[in-house]
Amino acid sequence: MAPTISLVIGLLACAPPEEDSGSVISAATSATTSSSPATSTTNTPSTTTSTTTTSTTNTSTTNTSTTGTTVTTPPAWCPEPVDGLQDITTTDASPYFVFHPLTDETDVPTIVFLPGGSGERGGAAGVFQNWIEGGDGQDGVRAVVVYADDGNLTDEFTRTLDVVDEVLACWGGDSARVHIGGTSNGGRGAFDLMLDAPDRFATLLGAPGVFSSYDAEQARAAFKGKRVYNGVGEDDTSWQPYVLSTHQALVEEGVDSIYVEFVGEGHVLSSGFDTTVFFDFWLDR
Repeated sequence: MAPTISLVIGLLACAPPEEDSGSVISAATSATTSSSPATSTTNTPSTTTSTTTTSTTNTSTTNTSTTGTTVTTPPAWCPEPVDGLQDITTTDASPYFVFHPLTDETDVPTIVFLPGGSGERGGAAGVFQNWIEGGDGQDGVRAVVVYADDGNLTDEFTRTLDVVDEVLACWGGDSARVHIGGTSNGGRGAFDLMLDAPDRFATLLGAPGVFSSYDAEQARAAFKGKRVYNGVGEDDTSWQPYVLSTHQALVEEGVDSIYVEFVGEGHVLSSGFDTTVFFDFWLDR
């Protein structure tokens, strides 16, 4: 039986268990979501390391051409975009991975995702592979996965806001369509960032994710007009009650929240999981 609303506060007061920081890479079982989309197999992302001069400002220059078209010139220190998963390591807001859209459009959505565990580089690359890569819609967005050099991303989630500023300044994007998401510890970080800076993000996705602490009044104000996706593996029995109660608490406050269980999945999504379900949410399809 699903927990009742009266259980919400008690469940949220307890932190769900953390997963092993290296478990993301080793996931290999096939999967479907509760809405049963077709599954797809993803490939290990190729990583390119980008180098550039350390920045002093995130301000881009905007000029108007003779035809009246507005042209934004990125700061000179911005790395040139490359194909594949690009590793940004030398800018002020780095380190993070970025996958650029395969389109000439500049006003694209930006997906910012926080990995679980300690948030180290290898785990972040695995999160890109299992939570983002291969979904129908990936080619039309810019995907960013933040990680920590020292493996302690949980101590620096607020750096994500600097990453967002840097990504928009360097490569463009629609600032009104920046989406925050995360898994496990990263899901908790994403929920907390939405509470602290709700004007910076269009939607919130946890797969799974919960609040570090819950205040109904704060949540009601922060999530007004926002959509929230609460996803959890069908076999992730440790996190299910927390994710479900988080969803119920948000619905109680009038938030547009959905709850999804991924059929056949555990805490770490498998490499065969079809991430299209996330892009359907991000792109509001």
